Amino acid sequence: MSHQDCHLHPSFKSKSVYELRCVNCEALVCARGMRAILLGDRNVELYSTDLPPPSTVQLIGKDYETNNCLCRIKDVACIVCGTNVGYHVMLPCQSCLTSCNNGHFWMFHSRSVRAVERLDSSGSEILAWAKVPPCSEDMMMREPDKSRWIECCR
Repeated sequence: MSHQDCHLHPSFKSKSVYELRCVNCEALVCARGMRAILLGDRNVELYSTDLPPPSTVQLIGKDYETNNCLCRIKDVACIVCGTNVGYHVMLPCQSCLTSCNNGHFWMFHSRSVRAVERLDSSGSEILAWAKVPPCSEDMMMREPDKSRWIECCR
């Protein structure tokens, strides 16, 4: 049984896990994305995650209230190029908390990211949320090896 079994509503367990990359620079901004619908406006498709990888996105600007509900949100930018890729729900409203939701508070705009289904550890099957490892055990959530990046850029 995965850690998700005790926290995730059954309707979300079969959903695919996505890697999300910034559309402008192709930097990885999320390794655990889920295709989602905005609770405040069911016509808006986006991606959400339980936690972005370290050093991939940065909170920017001041928090503000959304147009669709009373949630307080703060914009999120790609750490590499500065593109606004989504937002973080800083304080969810009661209406959103009581709606059927996936428990994710990091949202990525569909227009700002390129999504690719993530493969499981065997590399042969698409990873589903029922099988995603806890953040602490997910190798995709590890801090990137900056020494390799520096060497690559020389």
